[in-house]
Amino acid sequence: MATTPNSYARFVGRVGALAVALGVGAAVATTPGFAVADDTGADTSEAADAGAAGTDTSPDSVVGGNLSDNDDAGEDEEEEAEDDESEDDEALDDEALDDTAEDDEPVEPKKNDDDPAPVKRTGDREPAVTFSGNVSRTTETTPEPTPDPVEDIATDLGAPVEEESPVAEAAVAPVTSEPPATAAVTAVPTVVGSMLSALGFGPLATQGPAVPTPSSPLLWAMLGFARREIGNTPAESATATPTAAALVVATETVSPLATPEQLAAERIAARTVRTLPVILMKMVLRQQFLAAAQRLYPDGIDAENMAALNRAVDEYAMGAAFQQQLLDSMNPKVVAQVAPPHVWFGQAVPGSRILYDNPDTIYRFMGVNGASEYVITGRFHDMTADGRPSDTTFSVLEGVGGTTSAILTADDLEVNEDGTFTITVSREPANGRRNHLQLTTGSTIIAARDTLGDWNSEVPVSLSIERVGGPPNSLFAQIGGFAFLGQFVSGNPLLTTLVSVVPPLPYMPPLLRGAFTAVILVVRGAAEQAKYMALATTDSDTGAPRPVNEIGQPASNAEFLANQLQSNGHFQLADDEVLVLTIDPGDAGYFIVPTYNIWTITDDYWSEPGSLNNEQAVRNADGTYTVVISPTDPGAANWVSTSGLNQGAIAIRFQDLGLDAPRIVSQQVMSHEALRDHLPAAAFVTPEERAAQLALRQAGFDSRWS
Repeated sequence: MATTPNSYARFVGRVGALAVALGVGAAVATTPGFAVADDTGADTSEAADAGAAGTDTSPDSVVGGNLSDNDDAGEDEEEEAEDDESEDDEALDDEALDDTAEDDEPVEPKKNDDDPAPVKRTGDREPAVTFSGNVSRTTETTPEPTPDPVEDIATDLGAPVEEESPVAEAAVAPVTSEPPATAAVTAVPTVVGSMLSALGFGPLATQGPAVPTPSSPLLWAMLGFARREIGNTPAESATATPTAAALVVATETVSPLATPEQLAAERIAARTVRTLPVILMKMVLRQQFLAAAQRLYPDGIDAENMAALNRAVDEYAMGAAFQQQLLDSMNPKVVAQVAPPHVWFGQAVPGSRILYDNPDTIYRFMGVNGASEYVITGRFHDMTADGRPSDTTFSVLEGVGGTTSAILTADDLEVNEDGTFTITVSREPANGRRNHLQLTTGSTIIAARDTLGDWNSEVPVSLSIERVGGPPNSLFAQIGGFAFLGQFVSGNPLLTTLVSVVPPLPYMPPLLRGAFTAVILVVRGAAEQAKYMALATTDSDTGAPRPVNEIGQPASNAEFLANQLQSNGHFQLADDEVLVLTIDPGDAGYFIVPTYNIWTITDDYWSEPGSLNNEQAVRNADGTYTVVISPTDPGAANWVSTSGLNQGAIAIRFQDLGLDAPRIVSQQVMSHEALRDHLPAAAFVTPEERAAQLALRQAGFDSRWS
């Protein structure tokens, strides 16, 4: 259904009204001698324990191709809708009226007594989600061909069905990125408005008349280049080309990640990255990534890493498309991202891995704001020591920088005997409540992480979130106002009321989502990527270049999870060379040794041992671990594959820390032949044992996406 002038009018009216409200609020807020009595009882000491604070923007901290032809089961409905535009407009207006009627009243706090229904993990449990569709295995693949993105750009402006059209029938129990950093808050509307105006959609960008398309030769050159790039996209990101054969495993389980809102979020994100604003920004981002790598790797970037650059940019953009959906904190949802490409329930989902993703960790994020109250409901599906995740944390992230203000760990949680738990979330202090996360006026994201040591027995928790108190939904919240301006608005009742006057749009057009996603890429992409790439190549203490094949001692790094230690470095190895590391974990209950390309993302770690944790590795008699990093299989039991890369990065994590600190005992480079003399015979495996190891690894990974 094409966007009509009436559709534009809806957008213009609401954006104009919001602008008036913001103008009044700004005038009131800056007028001298004006006082407001705040009787909300908000606690003045909103900062959490200083020991938990730290910048939290990695996948351990962040908020982080196209779908196949059947990526949205509602596509047929879209085509039929175009034939009967009047009926769709009428239905959309009815939906908008319903939404507006619901959103006119503030949400009152209420008690949540519902426990999430169990996800089927054994024969005597009911499945939490039942889908019609075949389960496919995960492969390192760019998804199957999709319709021409140019046609998507032309038609997506008024297509509301992406959030509403189900891809599968589901009966669901409540199983249910950091927001983008901005250099200056005022730059966000300017960038979005300029971008939409440049594309010829002035009414979406301004509250006045339509802005004519500029006649800049540079813009037309960029648009022409983008059109050529779109024509080349299928060969790069839309053709299913598996790099590893998937293991077909019969399964009766349904992953706790498999929720309708997750599948919908994946469809929306995949559609968003096909919009013109994102396509244009990806071209810019590619050059920025390359410039950073050339500065940090002065000896050059090899061909394999250059070939991986486009995929890294694609995954970064997919992550931003997920982050865009988290901007609306009035309609919170639990969204899993920072994940590899996967195929499930008829959807081929592009990867969204960024910034040293942990292969053991399930990353899920929820958008929140300090003016609202929330309830998170969850369930551990196996309360035994072998079945619970090795580490589960909930972190409150602040503002656009991702500072961690509060952390709640599994050890802190009060869990019922059946594995269920409830966490309250608000600006009120805990006041003795164990299961409480305190927000501040600048809170934007809650990051939930399940770290799985044993992929075949440990199960991520089921999660859902509900907003139970706060102002009514609004256009301001829908477009991310609380994410960007929450620290100024959430603590002021008058401003909160003013920005909540204008109701939200009935739906977010893909192009508008694409514009906001492009803004996220503008304000976070280049600087953030360069900062994380530098962790591998630069000594954090001295600022000097880090020698190749040298891994730093474990240290606390503000760019990662606040309660863990990291050891970073980069490698340069021939096919028949190995980097041998001996690690003493100390009292750390968990550690992992993964490998990355220079763009800070993993490769195929499910059909090859691209990582090893202390559950998967063989321990030495003295309690240490000796891992062997190499592009090719040296036969060692503790082989960590580089996925064939001769050049790349390493980021070792240590969690569940104790008094005895972990350390790197020794590290050295040697040939495969020398390794046979260096390690005892018991440290090697036969080809049959390797095959069994990899089959078990693949099966454990597949259970996440089933």
